[in-house]
Amino acid sequence: MKAARINAHLAAAAALLFALLVASSCQSFAQQPSTQKQEIYNLLAAHRFQQAEQAASAYLAVTPGDCSVNVLLGLALRGENKLEPAFKAFHTAMSQCPQNLAAIEGAAETAFLLNSPEAKSLVTQVIKLRPTDETGYAMLGAIDARTGDCAGAAENYVKAPTRVNGNAAALRQYAGCLVSLGRPTEAVPLLTRLLALQDNSTNRIALARAQAAAKDRPAALATLQPLLGTDAKESAAFLFAAELAEADNQTPQAVEWFRKAIELNPRNATAYLAFAEMSFNHGAFKVGADFLTLGIQQLPSEARLYLARGVLEEQMTQMDAALRDFEEAHRLDPHLSFAEDAMGMLFSQKHDSAAALALFSQQSQLHPNDPLLQYLYAEALSQIENPDEKLTEKAIATAQRAVQLEPGYQPARDLLCVLLLRHNDLPGVIAQAEEARKLDPYDEVALYQEMLAEHKLNHADKSAALVKEFQNAKAHNQEAKTKYILQEAQPPQ
Repeated sequence: MKAARINAHLAAAAALLFALLVASSCQSFAQQPSTQKQEIYNLLAAHRFQQAEQAASAYLAVTPGDCSVNVLLGLALRGENKLEPAFKAFHTAMSQCPQNLAAIEGAAETAFLLNSPEAKSLVTQVIKLRPTDETGYAMLGAIDARTGDCAGAAENYVKAPTRVNGNAAALRQYAGCLVSLGRPTEAVPLLTRLLALQDNSTNRIALARAQAAAKDRPAALATLQPLLGTDAKESAAFLFAAELAEADNQTPQAVEWFRKAIELNPRNATAYLAFAEMSFNHGAFKVGADFLTLGIQQLPSEARLYLARGVLEEQMTQMDAALRDFEEAHRLDPHLSFAEDAMGMLFSQKHDSAAALALFSQQSQLHPNDPLLQYLYAEALSQIENPDEKLTEKAIATAQRAVQLEPGYQPARDLLCVLLLRHNDLPGVIAQAEEARKLDPYDEVALYQEMLAEHKLNHADKSAALVKEFQNAKAHNQEAKTKYILQEAQPPQ
């Protein structure tokens, strides 16, 4: 399916190459004295491809070594959409006349449409002979994207602006590669042009995602707005809008849009998980668990929903229910990330710290690039009573690993502040707290640790200012929690 879509992506470009090939071949070969050849040229020019094939085949039956007529046969077969025989005819012409541009172009175009491994080398040969050929660069871009080489695709597409700007599929592919390369700002104008060519929900959401990745959430929400009306039916638009609203601390609006997304597509596991994450972040554990229960009714084999519900149940100290959900998640998908870690959290809550520590130690070694695992292991290490200096250093190193893997992971950075204060690394505490506060100015844990560090350094003015900031943060967070009243949100019926 994907290959078919990509072949269709530059069908217009390939068709253009074919049309140019027919025109140039007819103009060139018509100058050669031959009544039979002239007939073939005329049939091709009139797009009478079946008759041209018959005439070319009859000519080659007598004169098989004529590379120019093999090109014409290839053009006739290509016109009939007989790609395999056309490629064979062009290939024969290339073997007879290695420098024949028409033969190389014909072989390149049919190889591209056939998704042949030879396509890239053939298109490259065309570009060497015709360096300013935008069609060739556009085809190279599609070939690179087809093989997952987004860097190569971007490098080639940028050399074919005329071909790309008017081609919706090429714009989509080029922009997608730029986003995957971490260059969403460059993708935005391409997706804007795409939306102007084809205003549909898929293209609108793609543009919004690029705008959000480029850190322009207001523009992303504005782009989504036409998909968020009362009669709208696009679940993905509401889900993405909800995530954007929550990122801007517009939680009541996020709740409304999450509910709408689930109502429109009750079998979308991602929507339930995103709502559960928001509920967890706001301490609305029961609301999140209720939504996940609805999700499990729709998707009883989705391990991630059991895992997420187990985490929320654990927060409500419903240990038996949490354990059942963790075990079910592990049964459904033994390789599910964090399933065993969540069980470790449960062991920890039951004060089985040795079991939790052993589990996290094992899992952190098995998954050294998993930031949540590193954080949970550091947290388990931090809970050991009367730790020696070596153990504290191990906990610090593990928390630092979590922060390195995911710099925006707030709990890990907060834990690092606590551990550094315990280790009496006061400058380190302040540095980490400042980073945490860049992400969340109302981070009470970071503010408190920084306040203690400044106090220990006898920085009276700074510690006094931090006391006021800490009090303001507590007031702000309490007001936000009261205002949002997520606990009153009801799952959709």
